[in-house]
Amino acid sequence: MNNRPVSSIMAASITSTHGPPHARKPLESQRSAGGDMSITFFVQPGCPSRFASSDLHRVKGLNTETIARVILPTPPWLTALDYSPLRTDPADPSPSIFFSLNLSIYNQQIVPEDWLDQWFFMAGRVHPFALTWEVERQDGLEESVDNGLLAYTIPALIVRDQGYQPILPRSLSATDQFPLSSPIVSFTGPIVGPGPVLLRKESVPALDDVQLKCCGFVQLTTFLAPGNPDKTPYRGFHPFQVFVIFPIRANPWASLCKKMAERRDTQFQSNVLLTCTGKVAGLIGHHLMVQPPALEQDYVFIVVPDSWTFLDKGVSGSGSPTPPPGAATSAVRSSSSGHTPFEEIKAKFTARRPAAPSTPLPDATATPASTPGESMPSVIYSYITS
Repeated sequence: MNNRPVSSIMAASITSTHGPPHARKPLESQRSAGGDMSITFFVQPGCPSRFASSDLHRVKGLNTETIARVILPTPPWLTALDYSPLRTDPADPSPSIFFSLNLSIYNQQIVPEDWLDQWFFMAGRVHPFALTWEVERQDGLEESVDNGLLAYTIPALIVRDQGYQPILPRSLSATDQFPLSSPIVSFTGPIVGPGPVLLRKESVPALDDVQLKCCGFVQLTTFLAPGNPDKTPYRGFHPFQVFVIFPIRANPWASLCKKMAERRDTQFQSNVLLTCTGKVAGLIGHHLMVQPPALEQDYVFIVVPDSWTFLDKGVSGSGSPTPPPGAATSAVRSSSSGHTPFEEIKAKFTARRPAAPSTPLPDATATPASTPGESMPSVIYSYITS
């Protein structure tokens, strides 16, 4: 059971702002860039705050926002010696991750007691890479600034009407802790490349060549329109990536994915479309990626498919991975400072607003999300011809 104090959880999950996050520019089209990622999940939110006007909406049409905590129960296979190095923090059995939760709450009073220390089941869309909004200093916990504006940089959850339901946590046995179930995501997007190309082999030495060809990265986008389209994060398709793996050295995938493992080539061919529904097993460490995302706040989900189709091959397979173990879920408790823990968490995601460019940034092209290093075509070509 995870009995760490809130401050310890925050330290493990939240980092300070680095680089110029305001410079991220969305794509104008989803062409060759993948679609949205839908998600169903259990969440512990703070009390939502209602915006005074639609221009202030983080996401157009969603009139409230709060910080939300999502726990990722670690499945048994990811604790094995072969696979545990994939995780951002192998020592944490049930990491907490935080999002800006954007909701539509109209014609309804917001009562803090209905939200604080409560669990909800929600369905919506997720953008795991950090977005940046310009926000005003509100509760005195953020970094001091002269002009009152801050850069609020955090991944986002987008939940529209009828997309959330309060619940009472319940376990089947005294040893099980809530939640037992990992978030479930669905998406369709082009494959960026396979594990042998995009993972640093020296950092995951226990993964052999057969396992590496049974994993890869997929490119996706989130369409987002802020209340004021002239301010960050700007209206458009915001790109991100997800790591998809079939853990063939663990059951039941050793038998479910036998044909995939026996193939001479990988099914994770660049630009092949993958349609997938699966569980979020955790977050992959940025240091393992040949082309990591630009910001520490960017989450790269590890997704294990329950059902999948590689669309150019005309074949599909499906499986039912073993359920994840119990995960610790101690409620986020109030601190002695007079501020709620979620207010303190939100402050960790804010920083002095960088100087914004005087003119809009040039349009981005449909390429994988901010990934420094060697260009993708040259990397994949060298892998194919080697």
